[in-house]
Amino acid sequence: MTLKVFMIIYLIVLLTTAYYLWYNRTDHFLIFNRKNNANFRSIMSWTAVILFLESVIGFFILLLGNRYLNLITLILSSVTIFIFSILINQKDY
Repeated sequence: MTLKVFMIIYLIVLLTTAYYLWYNRTDHFLIFNRKNNANFRSIMSWTAVILFLESVIGFFILLLGNRYLNLITLILSSVTIFIFSILINQKDY
């Protein structure tokens, strides 16, 4: 029961992050903006879409009731955020 509560909170945080990335894709994200990276808008857009899809998959997995399948959501979202951080930190030379 407590795992479901924590996963629901985690999925809500994922949805909130996807929402924030989507609506700020032309502006900035923390200290990053379009001046730092030429592909800023596409990176933000794709990351938002992928995080949204992962949270939908996570809610579906949560309904299945298998505790170990929730690891799929955690791993996928962690890898997505890791790739986002690598792409957003690339410098244009």
